[in-house]
Amino acid sequence: MRTHLFIIILFVVSWQTGAGQSHGLEFSSHEVVAEKRTSLDLTPGDPVCVQGVTELSFDLMLKPGMETYFGYIVRVLTTRHQNIDLVYNQRLATFHFVIGETITGGLPVDSLRTFGGWNRCRIRLDPGRNEASFYYNDKPVGSGHADLPSGTCTRIYFGSNPFEGFQTRDLPPMRIRDIRVAESGKETHFYPLSENEGTQVADQRGGRAAKVANPVWIKPKHQRWREARSFTTTGSPAVAFDPVQEVLFIVSEDSLFRFSFRGDSLRGDPYTRGMGLLPAGNQALYDPVRRRLFDIYIDEKKVAAYDPETRSWNNNFVSTELTEYWQANKFLSPHDSSIYIVGGYGQLHYKNLIQRYHIPTGRWTAETSSGDVFMPRYMAALGLNAAGDTAYVLGGYGSSTGDQAINPRYNYELLAFSIRDRRFQLRHRLPEPARQFCFANSLLTDGRDYYALIYPTDRFNSSLQLIRGSLDTPGYQLMGDSLPYSFYDIRSFADLYYAPLSRQLVAVTLYHDKNEITQVKIYTLAFPPNTFEAITPAATRNIPWRLIGGGVVLLLALGGIGFLLRKKRPAQPRHPHESPVADEPAPVPDTSAIWCFGQFEAFDRDGNDVAKLFTPLLRELFLLITVRTFRDGRGIAPEELYELLWSDKPLKDAKNNFSVNIVKLKGVLEKIGDCVISKDSGRWKLEILHGSIRLDYAAFTALIAARPAVPDKTFVSQLLTIVRRGSFLRTTHYEWLDDVKFDVSAAVIDALLQFISAADLQSEAEFIVRIAGVILQFDNLSEEALGFKCKGLIHLGRHSLARDAYEKFVKEYRESYGQDFHRTFADITQHAG
Repeated sequence: MRTHLFIIILFVVSWQTGAGQSHGLEFSSHEVVAEKRTSLDLTPGDPVCVQGVTELSFDLMLKPGMETYFGYIVRVLTTRHQNIDLVYNQRLATFHFVIGETITGGLPVDSLRTFGGWNRCRIRLDPGRNEASFYYNDKPVGSGHADLPSGTCTRIYFGSNPFEGFQTRDLPPMRIRDIRVAESGKETHFYPLSENEGTQVADQRGGRAAKVANPVWIKPKHQRWREARSFTTTGSPAVAFDPVQEVLFIVSEDSLFRFSFRGDSLRGDPYTRGMGLLPAGNQALYDPVRRRLFDIYIDEKKVAAYDPETRSWNNNFVSTELTEYWQANKFLSPHDSSIYIVGGYGQLHYKNLIQRYHIPTGRWTAETSSGDVFMPRYMAALGLNAAGDTAYVLGGYGSSTGDQAINPRYNYELLAFSIRDRRFQLRHRLPEPARQFCFANSLLTDGRDYYALIYPTDRFNSSLQLIRGSLDTPGYQLMGDSLPYSFYDIRSFADLYYAPLSRQLVAVTLYHDKNEITQVKIYTLAFPPNTFEAITPAATRNIPWRLIGGGVVLLLALGGIGFLLRKKRPAQPRHPHESPVADEPAPVPDTSAIWCFGQFEAFDRDGNDVAKLFTPLLRELFLLITVRTFRDGRGIAPEELYELLWSDKPLKDAKNNFSVNIVKLKGVLEKIGDCVISKDSGRWKLEILHGSIRLDYAAFTALIAARPAVPDKTFVSQLLTIVRRGSFLRTTHYEWLDDVKFDVSAAVIDALLQFISAADLQSEAEFIVRIAGVILQFDNLSEEALGFKCKGLIHLGRHSLARDAYEKFVKEYRESYGQDFHRTFADITQHAG
């Protein structure tokens, strides 16, 4: 029974591979605020008028894994002020067909079918019979009287609906595709919803464009890998996947990390009892039947099992030697409750051993195989079939003798290994590729097809490419686009999994550097994947190998054109965050940047705003480490961190909280650029690598440290560029931060006032006005800055602006001190302080 359950869980929950490209529109629903929810207006211009029998049909799927599902799927609104609605009632788990205020029919949902695949919905309007009907997968659900005289016109909305008198923001999290309108049996409009971007929706039959607000297009999700999380940990971690709960485990030396794909959440739990040493070459597996996580070190013939209740492992590893089984393949067999280890590489030898660990007895055996030759190899892909009785091994690198010195080569065989009789059978060989490649660790089977990740091994900055092939015939097809992979033989590892409920492929890469730091990257791709196609000209990252040459030529050509255009193009407007400063460098886009002056802001490598990823606790943790690193170069002691952030908790709990949150913080920072948070001389510090993150506070402290005795214009221009967004952490308030803010403000004001006091008003009036404005951002009641600003504006002939600046100052002075400002406008404009 347990074996049967295992097979159902892993394989029958289902792939449902479609023949064509995946497409459609996903609707943002209750998980976002009302104004961000998706609305599809099929009739933004003229309404659709009903002459004969008219049918509206579309494919529908409810998005799994969400909390709230209630709402309107589609509303057909007639010019006779009647509504015809398809509504999902979450409490009853039922589709309701509503005409006016009457429920004319209901259909309890088949969860597996409704959430796991596409379902055809059809609304039929019959003016001859004044009747509206609803069909679900061609099954009649409900019908009733509708006021539909011939010529009645309708407006059609999917999801959120802004139409006056019928507005609604309630809609279920759903996906829609292939909307068709037919009249008297003839199709008049067809909206496949196959767009990649934008808010215009093409009508491939009638030329009537539709409009969508807040779209989430499905097609790119099946094309582009999404980086779900990136973080670093120490040592040599291993990864495993639970397909039932859709959780990825990252086994590290001191903690178990869990990444849940149902909420994109990362959690780290420190062990109460670890495995001691976590040697390089260890691998992990998850048993969904026993709900046990195992870590395996083949060299010592040891398997450790994890107890989530006590957060402890029941075995430990002691070896410090390099493993004999790098990049070995592994699988868990439900038929004999065993873990199998296949192949591997170490000590200049490739292996073809089949090693078996019987879970109930804890015994290791070396299995003797028969049938076709299994060449010694590593860097192959392995996966079970749906029945769980056959393991398929694809490709790899090795040699016939196993000796690395004797003719090593790439292998492109697909072998079937029968678990019952330990027999290998050669199924076929892939065609020899123009560019050699190896495979990520796992092979995923889908009926008679398989999916695998391939990568070239001749470079460090490599890439993983998904392929789909057949278990019966040779050949394969590139799927989706590629994703980056840092490959350095035994220091790198990649694997592929399938999350059946959220219907997505999961790719994981590990890169273990010489400093014993491992970079973990997690990617997802909606299933089934689309074959490659260029989605937008801007999507130049992760292009499949066959297009690299053409892409380079295209980029060079575009670069040349851009150079010519820039020579003729007028100056572009500045970024909204920027205040123009004389002689400052040209502004650059907000990418890989963290701004502490003004409001706290953060932008990832692609320019996306990621400040929201800094929870209040992560933000304070980041600022504590950052400020103490760059303020005096010393960093911050762990004890001080615990006291400032977790003073109400015992030391043990404070340490645990720190361990979990430092991992989360590193994951956020990895999205922005390359940096390291590490302990140096017992204190935590932040190090930005290769200048990959622009941090204005780091630039500020470096500039102030190099301040000339008498600030010159170059120094002041650089300072204004850094502080142009406003005072330091203007909207952030911590007690420990008060002294830091005071010191920053004092340094800025002192340097700027020293320069402005000696500046020539005749030649530098514009610059003086700008400087004075910045000083007032740090001290809004600086009389000296007010005087310089007003005198500069008057010199520039901007008398009214000078008067406005004075009046604003007077008002703020009165509000702050409860009394009138003692100097007149005439006094201010005659004296600078």
